[in-house]
Amino acid sequence: MLPIQRLEEIKQILTEKKQADVTSLAIALNVTEATIRRDLEKLENEKFLTRTHGGAVLNEPKHQEVSLFHLTADNVEPYQNIGKIASQFVSNNDVIFLGPGMCSRFVARYLKNKINVTIVTTDLMVGHDCAVYSPNVSIIMTGGSLNPTTLQLSGQMATNALRTFYFNASFFDIDGITLSRGYSVSSLDKAFIIQNVMQMSKKNFALCPYNRFGTESSAVIGDINSFGTVITNEHVASAFKEYYFQNKIQIFATFNI
Repeated sequence: MLPIQRLEEIKQILTEKKQADVTSLAIALNVTEATIRRDLEKLENEKFLTRTHGGAVLNEPKHQEVSLFHLTADNVEPYQNIGKIASQFVSNNDVIFLGPGMCSRFVARYLKNKINVTIVTTDLMVGHDCAVYSPNVSIIMTGGSLNPTTLQLSGQMATNALRTFYFNASFFDIDGITLSRGYSVSSLDKAFIIQNVMQMSKKNFALCPYNRFGTESSAVIGDINSFGTVITNEHVASAFKEYYFQNKIQIFATFNI
């Protein structure tokens, strides 16, 4: 057996068994233990294995723990721009609501220069981002039933907590907008929270990336006139821009407001 073939055999054995001793390898491959030790040294230099007393163990890839708070969006720029624009509508001393979703996470990130602002949210990731990037802002989590996938709170406890506030401004991530069906989101829980908070807020903002215009999600919030202000990106279809202009609905799509 050629040396290169023997190395491949050792690799195969370790891949299957995860570990092996020198004596067993020598017997299996019909070579001396000294030869096996030299082979193991070569494979250790290749980072394939780690030698131990009398044998070797396979170097398996280490699985890095990924935080649930890690951003999973491929392109965060649209969310960043929306967050920057929305943050300009938050004044010092405001009590605001940030709904569940990616856009709200970026609103929270751009509040670091605000004074005496309180955020109320049902989204643990929004609260996390605010604590990390805008630590001067006070954060209130409503409590409620936790969705282990989205890390969002809902249910009667969340609803009862929200009813104790009156918000200067509220910001809601929208998952779909059509002229015929209006505003929609990905779950009934999210829709219910938005509908309730809108009644307790002085001003409501719809946050929606441009690529969600013309799409529909599963739970309707309200018709196309439900919000007086929409914050999005520059590439919104002209039909929506025209409708908003004709119906005196504010739309902001650039940071220079």
